[in-house]
Amino acid sequence: MTARSAACARWQRQLAMGFMVVLAAVFTLPAEADVQRRDQDEAAWKSLRAEHFPDRSIADGEDVITLDAPYRAEDPSVVPITITDERAGTNAPPIRRLWLVIDNNPVPMSARFDFGPAAESATLATRVRVNSYTYMRVIAETADQKLYMVKKYVKASGGCSAPIGRDLDAARENMGQMRLRQIRVGEGDDRRTQLMIRHPNITGLQMDQLTRLVEPAHFVDAITIRKGDALVLDSQMTFSLSANPSLQFNVRDDARGALSVHVHDNKDQQFKQTWPDKQAGLSQSNGTSS
Repeated sequence: MTARSAACARWQRQLAMGFMVVLAAVFTLPAEADVQRRDQDEAAWKSLRAEHFPDRSIADGEDVITLDAPYRAEDPSVVPITITDERAGTNAPPIRRLWLVIDNNPVPMSARFDFGPAAESATLATRVRVNSYTYMRVIAETADQKLYMVKKYVKASGGCSAPIGRDLDAARENMGQMRLRQIRVGEGDDRRTQLMIRHPNITGLQMDQLTRLVEPAHFVDAITIRKGDALVLDSQMTFSLSANPSLQFNVRDDARGALSVHVHDNKDQQFKQTWPDKQAGLSQSNGTSS
């Protein structure tokens, strides 16, 4: 082999090695970045845990509660989640409270749900905003004051700053209207009650597409549901819930009386609606505000 041929062969080997290095970088960097991002999210949770649950033990909640959320959300401003109470119908201490934490949202402690004697279980479903790639967590507190946690990683971004709908005036005009219905769950005859509330749920981070101005925050921050005099659900929340908030929940079959809903928002507006016992889940109304 001539000197020129040997040099050419060396150059080809170096080129091939360089190409392999580039390929390795292309295929490994995203994975490494994902691991690094998740590590950062866990660091964010450590700070949140110290702030909200200091000195309290939190156990793995796999056998207590489950969280269903999409790994990659189609729309970051409307991410469906379902929290399922795995203790429903058992003799184990029931779940009395849930916290929903979205680590990387502007306000990570996104919602708290307290369940009363008229609640069949702590199962619920709703829709939330996700602002960036994040862990989503549910912490459950049982009647014996023990804490359990489950989490899911969700890939979505921009949910808290997503544009407001075009007709904001119409949204405000219909604000406070409510609808209640029974929905079938799965292939069986199991049903949940769904409450739907008309409210723009403005985050304070969104730009009006017509005026190009950032709209002040205006969102539902509390929902209380009762069956007769008995509490079903008392909740506090932030703008992490999607526009036109929706809640699915379970009411005890033996609970009697009208089902009443009281909604409060951060501008101190209040909306109330009551469905008679026999019509709950079948009727629709505009609700009242104050």
